[in-house]
Amino acid sequence: MKTGIILLVHGSRLPEAQATLHILKELVAQESHYDLVEGASLQFNQPDLPAALATMAARGMERVVVVPLFLSQGVHMKKDIPDLLAKEQARYPQMDIVMTNNIGAHRKLAEIIMERIQEVSSHAINY
Repeated sequence: MKTGIILLVHGSRLPEAQATLHILKELVAQESHYDLVEGASLQFNQPDLPAALATMAARGMERVVVVPLFLSQGVHMKKDIPDLLAKEQARYPQMDIVMTNNIGAHRKLAEIIMERIQEVSSHAINY
């Protein structure tokens, strides 16, 4: 089954905000076996989620996994994204569109936080 991945971020009015998403998209593409990995923004930037899903459909994806890169279960996770995906699913009945859980609080994120703290600390912090 041809499977595509969409990494979904909130989006920003600052153009350089897309750079991180682009890097993450490339890292996931390199580390995975999926047919297509795209990035999308919920607001402010292109491609937005409908545009990314249109790309997936045009490239013949049969299944699309949307990965929201959000820390918390706010209104975007509980309402906005599911509502948008339901609308897009009706537009692309040939694709199975699913959404993962958000990134949330995870031990690996705590490790990254500790690495960032160590980068600016004069002494090592044990964790």
